[in-house]
Amino acid sequence: MSLESEIANLVSKTTDLITYFNGKKAVIDQAVSAAVAAAPAISRNFFVDSQLGSDDNLGTQASPFKTFEAAIKATPKGGRADVTLQRDYSLSAHVQLLGRKLMVRSENGTNRKITLNEFSVESDGSTTRRMGSFWQSEESSVELANVTLSLPASTAGEVGAYYALVFCSGASAPAVNMLRLYSVAFELRGTFLGLLMGAGTSLFQLSLVGTSLPSALNGRIFPGVAAGTASKDLSHITTNLATL
Repeated sequence: MSLESEIANLVSKTTDLITYFNGKKAVIDQAVSAAVAAAPAISRNFFVDSQLGSDDNLGTQASPFKTFEAAIKATPKGGRADVTLQRDYSLSAHVQLLGRKLMVRSENGTNRKITLNEFSVESDGSTTRRMGSFWQSEESSVELANVTLSLPASTAGEVGAYYALVFCSGASAPAVNMLRLYSVAFELRGTFLGLLMGAGTSLFQLSLVGTSLPSALNGRIFPGVAAGTASKDLSHITTNLATL
């Protein structure tokens, strides 16, 4: 075989190899893109419409979920669910965060109301009262922005440790119970006997921006902390409130 023929054969084999490689690369790139698209984003914005939405929807503005729970389940553990409310929302149960961070905000130019209702829990033959709230676990945290929180009128008598806006419980409780309120207004529908931040952990972090707490909540912010207590005197609480 002449030198020219050997060179031509080598070029042909090289061309075949390059063509094979490019074909495989295209298949691999396509498979990787499909896998990335199928994986849930660690942080996503979901829309929730408590009346017209459905938890079988996509959670988009045009196809909103009905509940917070659907947005939480659509977020990977350790991720952040950023929920935009398209309508007022009533909460008569515990929303379990299951290791997710949750942000709830109103749509632009609106101020949605989250109405927290009292409900009863039967356990070991006794009845305890709870309120619509957010149950934190592992690395969970709660942020509320540009909403009105409507607190329940507590029925007569003392309430339990989990009668609170946010709380945690057991071995899965986060190291720090975290709550951030940004431009949040409060509505009191009567005498409120619960707490903003309930039981379940020994460390608390509360941040308020553009938010004023009603005087009726003095002493009802953290468990075991009396009204008028200076926050600087409490080593287990971090907050920008001077007194509690």
